[in-house]
Amino acid sequence: MRLARGLSLGAWLIVGINLLMAFGAIGIFMRMTPAIAEIISNNERSLQACEEMLTAIALSANKIGNISEHRNSFKRALDRARNNVSEEEEPAMIEIISQNFEDVFAGKSNAVTLTTNAILELSRINRNAMMNADKRAQQLGRGGAWGIVFMAIFSFVTGIVFIQQMTKKLLQPLEEIKTVLIEHQSGETRRRCAGANLPTDIRGIFGIINRLLDRTSHDFSNNM
Repeated sequence: MRLARGLSLGAWLIVGINLLMAFGAIGIFMRMTPAIAEIISNNERSLQACEEMLTAIALSANKIGNISEHRNSFKRALDRARNNVSEEEEPAMIEIISQNFEDVFAGKSNAVTLTTNAILELSRINRNAMMNADKRAQQLGRGGAWGIVFMAIFSFVTGIVFIQQMTKKLLQPLEEIKTVLIEHQSGETRRRCAGANLPTDIRGIFGIINRLLDRTSHDFSNNM
């Protein structure tokens, strides 16, 4: 029956939209979470390396502890920063630090200034990267949320249209059949199934029922 196929297609359409909405939401979060986590992790490691380098310079400048140990600590932190480059501006700052850090621990004030400024700039680059990652995450989240909202609205409208069509093409005709049969059973033998703009299948069913009622009424009249 064409009516059954139409109703089945409408129901599957609603199911498909809701599945698409669910998988879309999952896809957004699966795409967003790992990328943001990786960016934050990389930048956090670089920030930690910057803090360790600044600490080593401060301890060395104040002659606290062994200068050789501070130098080695600085070198290890620098190596981590060099191996953890995630932003295009970082290599230039790392190069300045690499060229001047030996002079820092040799007590040259100009080298201390150059190196400290480069480390601070490296920190700023990584902090900005983390802030930009947060903004991208928020934008992606907002975009995904609005996408889901529009899909939900579309699903809601589709559901309303489906319910209206089902009511018009199936429920109302069934109610008409029920009313006609009840009235016929009560003695109102002239009542017949009727309706406008009905699907072909329903018109066919109405025709069969009406012919059966005509035959029943005719047989009843002949038996009187």
